[in-house]
Amino acid sequence: MWLNSPDDLTLDYSDVHIWKQNLEISDLQLKKCFEILNQEEQIKAKRFRFEEHQRRFIAARSTLKIILSRYLTIPPQEIEFTYSSQGKPQLVETLGGNYLQFNLSHSHELAIYGITRDRPIGVDIEYIRRMPDAKRLAQRFFSAQEYAKISLLAYPDLEKSFFQLWTAKEAYLKATGEGIGGGLEQVEVSLGPPLQLINVPNHQCQLHWTISSWTPHPNYQGAVVVSGKKWNLSYWKLPKDRQF
Repeated sequence: MWLNSPDDLTLDYSDVHIWKQNLEISDLQLKKCFEILNQEEQIKAKRFRFEEHQRRFIAARSTLKIILSRYLTIPPQEIEFTYSSQGKPQLVETLGGNYLQFNLSHSHELAIYGITRDRPIGVDIEYIRRMPDAKRLAQRFFSAQEYAKISLLAYPDLEKSFFQLWTAKEAYLKATGEGIGGGLEQVEVSLGPPLQLINVPNHQCQLHWTISSWTPHPNYQGAVVVSGKKWNLSYWKLPKDRQF
């Protein structure tokens, strides 16, 4: 499923590229990753209270810059971002912020990245774990119909379905730029298969968005939401000689 990315990356309007990166890296790799970050990002990294969170932030952010640099054919240190009012990053206009869209998510020791051309995209990943309070959380953050289905399940189906819904909702809210503050309970997803948006906030037409839900790695659940209906998914990983 996950192939080494080609040297010559092309991205058409119908393409959706999904990347995967393990965030558990050596101290030497960590040092190289840190050097890719700009001063503001380095300061942010140092503010993390726990070392593992700091290391994963450094690895995840530097990988994003490496991936984007592959499309733009510039050094990763030259990648610069601007941010929406809700904190969603995008490339500065001079680097293609008007056409190269991206989103990232990381959980535990894995990160995924979604890249498109001229299409809003949101991705989310969660490490699947035992959730004793899954039904309580579903009652709070899911619609009545979603909760009705979740409440009938038991481990391990309960956790699997919970994270399928959660990642799809988060990916949608990240694609629209609203973020989790946009209201998980207002985004309703049919478990399917396949997963489908059946209700969204602010009267946004669900026909303009498509969900793909998959298992990017054992014990993980991932989702990508992209505008439009017809797109081609490719799953890439950085070749070892292209990493840190």
